Amino acid sequence: MEKKSVTSTTDRLLAARTEGLQFQQDSSLRPLGKMWGMDVFTWSNPYPGALSNTIHSFPFQVIWMGNSEDLLTTLNEDQTLISKLHSVILFDTPQFVLKEPWVSKLRNCAGTNSVTEAMEMLKVFKESRKVLLFTSSGENGSLAKVEFENYVKLVQGI
Repeated sequence: MEKKSVTSTTDRLLAARTEGLQFQQDSSLRPLGKMWGMDVFTWSNPYPGALSNTIHSFPFQVIWMGNSEDLLTTLNEDQTLISKLHSVILFDTPQFVLKEPWVSKLRNCAGTNSVTEAMEMLKVFKESRKVLLFTSSGENGSLAKVEFENYVKLVQGI
């Protein structure tokens, strides 16, 4: 009886550890290679401070495709970040939520209803020697990330 309890506890601990490692992998910056001459990265549930530091460290300007909450939270925390952004495409709102003076410092801005629509906008905004960063958070964040990654793989021919 006692041996069964130990095994059960061990199984639960292993399952919890596996789940924790999967969450850590899913919620960190993940490189996807090149697409249209851009270095492509995804990040689920990014912490605004870490996201800001990461964007500042990129060697090229960033085309940021993400949800409005990630964008606004990060820009409110670090307003100098706007100088590193080339373009912003929001996939969760058709109304673009950035106001002056931020919006005037961006080359391109768009708001869409879905990742699919955002990818269509990206076709217009794409530019080599840029970083494409996709962030997603919230209830549908994981689904949005999977949709984006599948699109990138399709374009890359993987």
